[in-house]
Amino acid sequence: MCLVWDERSDLLEKTSKKVLTFLLAFLITFTSIPFINTAAQEVMSLKEVYKDYFLIGNVINPSDLTNTEKYNFIKFHYNALTPENNTKPDYIWPDSTREPSFTAADNMLTQVKADGFYAIGHALAWHNQSSGWPPSGQNYAEARESLRRYIHTIAGHYSEGPYKLDAWDVVNEAMRDNPENPTDWRNALRSSINPPERPSRWYQAYANGGNGWDYIYDAFLFAREAAPDAVLYYNDFNDEELPNKAIAIASMVKELNERYAKEHPEANGRKLIEGIGIQAHYSTRLNIDNLEKCLKIYIETGCRISITELDVQINGTSLFVRPTEQQLKEQAEVYAKLFMLFKKYADYIERVTFWGVADNNSWRSGGYPLPFDSSRQPKEAYWAIVNPEQYLGLDVQPPKLTSFEFGGEVFNVGNKTEFDVNVPKTVSNIAFSAENITHPYPADDVDVSVTLNPADGAVSAGKPCVAAVKIAWKESPDAYTSYTINFGHMTATWDIDQNYPDTGYRSTVNIRFSDGESSFKLFQEFYNLEDGKLVMLNSKEFSPLPKHASGTFTIRTDSKLDTNYLKTLKLKKSVWDQNWTPIAPARVTDFNIPENYWKLAKTIETDKTYIVVSVNSGLALTNKNVATVPATGGVTNAKRGLAGTAVTIENDIIVAPNPIPDNIRFIFWERTSPDPGPYTKENGYTGYLLQCLVHGSSISPYIMWRDTSSDMTAPLRTDATIGDNDLDRAVWFNTGIDPETGETTLFLHTGSSNYTYALHGNEAGFVGQGGTGPLEQYAEVSRVKLYEYVSDYSYEDITSVGTKISLAPVESLVTGCDADITVRADVPDGCKAFLVKDGVSLVSATFENGKATISVKGSDVVPGSNYAIVIYDDSEILGAVVVPVEGAGDNVFNIGTEFNMEYLIPNKVLDAKVNAKNNGSEDYQVLVILALYDPEGRMVNVSYISKQIVAGSTEEMNAGFILPEDVTGYKAKVFVWEGQDLENSSMTPLSNVSEIS
Repeated sequence: MCLVWDERSDLLEKTSKKVLTFLLAFLITFTSIPFINTAAQEVMSLKEVYKDYFLIGNVINPSDLTNTEKYNFIKFHYNALTPENNTKPDYIWPDSTREPSFTAADNMLTQVKADGFYAIGHALAWHNQSSGWPPSGQNYAEARESLRRYIHTIAGHYSEGPYKLDAWDVVNEAMRDNPENPTDWRNALRSSINPPERPSRWYQAYANGGNGWDYIYDAFLFAREAAPDAVLYYNDFNDEELPNKAIAIASMVKELNERYAKEHPEANGRKLIEGIGIQAHYSTRLNIDNLEKCLKIYIETGCRISITELDVQINGTSLFVRPTEQQLKEQAEVYAKLFMLFKKYADYIERVTFWGVADNNSWRSGGYPLPFDSSRQPKEAYWAIVNPEQYLGLDVQPPKLTSFEFGGEVFNVGNKTEFDVNVPKTVSNIAFSAENITHPYPADDVDVSVTLNPADGAVSAGKPCVAAVKIAWKESPDAYTSYTINFGHMTATWDIDQNYPDTGYRSTVNIRFSDGESSFKLFQEFYNLEDGKLVMLNSKEFSPLPKHASGTFTIRTDSKLDTNYLKTLKLKKSVWDQNWTPIAPARVTDFNIPENYWKLAKTIETDKTYIVVSVNSGLALTNKNVATVPATGGVTNAKRGLAGTAVTIENDIIVAPNPIPDNIRFIFWERTSPDPGPYTKENGYTGYLLQCLVHGSSISPYIMWRDTSSDMTAPLRTDATIGDNDLDRAVWFNTGIDPETGETTLFLHTGSSNYTYALHGNEAGFVGQGGTGPLEQYAEVSRVKLYEYVSDYSYEDITSVGTKISLAPVESLVTGCDADITVRADVPDGCKAFLVKDGVSLVSATFENGKATISVKGSDVVPGSNYAIVIYDDSEILGAVVVPVEGAGDNVFNIGTEFNMEYLIPNKVLDAKVNAKNNGSEDYQVLVILALYDPEGRMVNVSYISKQIVAGSTEEMNAGFILPEDVTGYKAKVFVWEGQDLENSSMTPLSNVSEIS
């Protein structure tokens, strides 16, 4: 099977075959959890079980080909193979001064390809197992040529012949774990500073005279040149623990693919980075929900996804401590949940590859991580993989929705479980219930529930209403499917800004709940701090997003701004729609004040990251072993512990080091201790695992725990896993944070032995200090403070952008009234001032001596439209100001128009609703006309209604008719007019025309 960049698979055929595969697996396997007698069951080929979902892969080594029994086992279960080591730099070309050695890999891959396997090269650019590349001491130009030479040689060799590879892991493990600002992917990369262990030597070499991050783009570009038929992957690990790493990877992939599309139009839409590989080195503590979030983030990039190095180790085992039956069941359950998730997103997943044929072949063999034991016999995990639904007790597939309806629009569900739905600004409360939902089952067979948050369906700018939808079998309520539907007004939120040498000062805004109509204008306004004058204005316009979609938009200066110069400026960023209406408040940055920093925490929250600082020493807890750390109180038998890093704190903010090293940041995961003694939830104590995602030579995320001890000093460790039954030595409680000082004590407690150990820090590092005495005996000498990462921005509502504009003699427009508006601005002669209505220019005037006069016709001024004065200098927007509209005299109407559907639907009743509020002192009549036009523009149907609106009152008016069978190309329009006497006086339009098609 050759998977090339253009998609040729038939999605419908793939989906229909899934049901047949499920039934086949269900008939062959037992109907109960199959631990008791697996020998009696028929072992199925994994690649056959999942042939209609995705490829099933494993690793291959040259010695495997000479082991007939093992290779036949591989051929039976797998259809994709990745060389475990033989295409890594240290194996194929360890010395750049010599020629590469292809023989071993060539022979192996020739056989593999002849046997029909899909073959993946692993890996071209990597910080590990790449001691000879790049050669030491190179600068940017030399490193770029070395990277080109390496990739062209290796990937070029395997782009043809009997050993031609189908895909490559081009860049491997380039990202740091849990970066603070994930959309700033450049600063999320491994560099010489972060992480302190295993930095990228390619990054370091490129940074010697260039931009370190450019090696990523170059690696993929060179791979595309050398292997034009191969699928190119970015591959990484630990992206499932928290979404930050996945967000950073996705941000990088999207930006580099956009860059490639712009620089290489001949690619005709083919992506440079076509796939994202999730290594999937997991343990039995995996949070499946976090992994699903990661998958959704990657799916939005439009790339294919592969699970590239799957294994699930059991915590607390070793080569000398075998897993218990219960631990094997726990491992199997994780595998079952994983493969249920993979099947759920099978339309996006290309391949699932295990990293090792059997437990004794695994680099994590002490954790027994694979579905086959050392004799290649199926473990509990194998049966869970073959039929995950049955293993988890789901005798039937859970029911699913087919569609839901909102605002006259139908949303097909497919395989999605989360949706963003745009709600018109005129709607402040949504009505959504089970009646809006469609499913293919008899109503008596399923229960459908909808829970709104907030319960009244309130929705406003920046505050969506979330509908939690659940559909379950009545006879099997545990078999259910959950959906999340977010209903929101179009919103814009700003990302972290960065100043880059290659792209300048970048400002990025995220748009959600697109209305499908609004285009976006982004502005960067740099003001001088001393006199407040505008010194630089950047603007960029973007086309509308599809309705209900989300997107990221970026504006940047032409070049990097000097850091000292930045400190003289204030930045105001704004985003406007095509009607010159601000979509969100402007965000203001004073470059003398940090926007993001580590600040003293007064609370502890799960899933958040903290820096732990000893009150005694002022050192920050650091995930790095130190040989001996004494406790206080005259203890002489010092124990191994963790290091401390010096930090500088001013006004409760960590100001140095800068940047913060990764290994002093710990994630606090809420967890229940198996032996807590009195420190329970009921008694007001919450336990946390403290996890650091920097692991030195290992890939597993380790938690901090105390080794067994029976004296005053207990060693602290993070370099090995600990079993769930021993988590009393890893679940940390706290004495509560002092609201004044921010001090607390973190401590462990084992109820059965009455051991209590506090996290104690001194000049030598950190260790556990305690024993069997009361907590108070250790707490006061083991105080710490926690620091959390916070963002502190200021916002302001905006009515203007760019150059300051003043209007005279009037500052607003009046319905139906002619006016001359003098526009004053400090702009060169010859600039144009335009009056813009709903994004369309009405009239213009030319500046002379800082002044331009715009003449406005009263017939052009109607309530409900958006007006702005925009100043242009050729194609540059120098400034804009919103112009408000007032009603004539006292007779001011507020008009709201709304259709009962989002688009015309054949044979349905089209209803137009108008809410008319008379704010004036006299009664007026209002006329509503609903007209239908055919594709030729001829009126083919009309409905109208008129009412007298008493002063100070509000009336709802409806006009409607049945639409014809064919509405292709048809349009409907609503006109609203007012007058004191419909028969004897002329009518005045009350609002702009509303239209639907």
